[in-house]
Amino acid sequence: MANTEAAAVPSAEAPGAGQPPFFELSRLMVVAVDTSTSFLSYKAQTKPNGPWEANWTPIDKKYIYTLATSGLTKDGRVAVAGQIQGGGIAYIDESTDQSGGIERWNAPVLLGSPGGNTNVVSLSMARDVDGRVEIFAVAASTGTIWWIYQNPDQIVEKDVTITPPGTTTPITVKVQERVPPATPWSGWQQIPGGLISIKACRQGDGRIALFGINSNNNLYRCVQANATTLKVGDWSQWVQMDDALTGKILYMAPVVGPMGALHLFAINTNKQVIHTLQRPAATDTWTPWLRNGFSRTGFNMVAPGLDGNGHLMLVAADATNVISANTQTNPAALAWTGWQDIANSSWPVQLALDYNADGRLALFSHWLLPPGSGIGGLWTISQAAIDSTEWELEWTQLAASSIQQYSVVRDLTPPAS
Repeated sequence: MANTEAAAVPSAEAPGAGQPPFFELSRLMVVAVDTSTSFLSYKAQTKPNGPWEANWTPIDKKYIYTLATSGLTKDGRVAVAGQIQGGGIAYIDESTDQSGGIERWNAPVLLGSPGGNTNVVSLSMARDVDGRVEIFAVAASTGTIWWIYQNPDQIVEKDVTITPPGTTTPITVKVQERVPPATPWSGWQQIPGGLISIKACRQGDGRIALFGINSNNNLYRCVQANATTLKVGDWSQWVQMDDALTGKILYMAPVVGPMGALHLFAINTNKQVIHTLQRPAATDTWTPWLRNGFSRTGFNMVAPGLDGNGHLMLVAADATNVISANTQTNPAALAWTGWQDIANSSWPVQLALDYNADGRLALFSHWLLPPGSGIGGLWTISQAAIDSTEWELEWTQLAASSIQQYSVVRDLTPPAS
């Protein structure tokens, strides 16, 4: 399955006009639990816009992982959180030393088992307003929700000797200096409630919002009260988002839209994609549930992204394994192109969207094989051009099989020269 945290929750900034320069050097990377080696591995584009590396490379050879999610550190390095088989959660990020174009990773930081739970069923990661990584986990056996974060820097007072202009006599003054925390990570804290899946997303004002589905297929949200939240009491209560009209929720995917508002797309028991959004952005006011099209066969999954103009795009797979796309043409009017078939698959798929350095969206498709048929592979295609409605005809195979779970992230560290 896919954990599309990085792919499904892109920055509110789109790679169109006035794009930040780092997008021009960014490379797509896939982080996956690879059953052929039992390692947590990655495969990346060799340069911006591709091609892709020939082989998968282990991130960590010490532990066996069963689940992982990925994101970015404050300075743009790839960060990964993974569930160690029979153990707790490990955090790994790219080394700051990438000299010679060689990908290097720091040693795993063992964060322990959330509340003593050695197995989690869902992991999600987000950066807060300070750029600190926050990780959220759902325990497999109890459904309890757990949260851990990188501690904020400390402000310390320091004596500094200076010589004022026009004098020759040094003086000592006290200045405040930001230093790393004595303890890099907080402990695990339990957020009230029970879920089977969770996704975290930083909304337009820097606060992190959580979305979750419980065992009854009800959909909930909660949000940090402050941009810098350090204790459980600073989270809002969970608010139920499904109702009698929507029916139960089978899948959900949040994304920050072009005007900074959070959008939530979901698939209900009628197998239709439904949609709600914050209005205005970064508030707790949400529109009624909407529908941007209809499927006669019903959808099994949906993945959101942003196109080169910063407009929302959805890809979805239906019950016949046909993959369709739907692009928002006018964000203010909530106008969409409608669902247009773009590809098909031999098996049900888990999809993800993210964009290349030139703004073309890349679509990732992971086969979900039936029990007893092995573990599915992973393929990708990109748009023919920025904002194009045409896609590459030939899929690039990233793995023929053995991908248990994956996530997509944009690596902002310099590529090989």
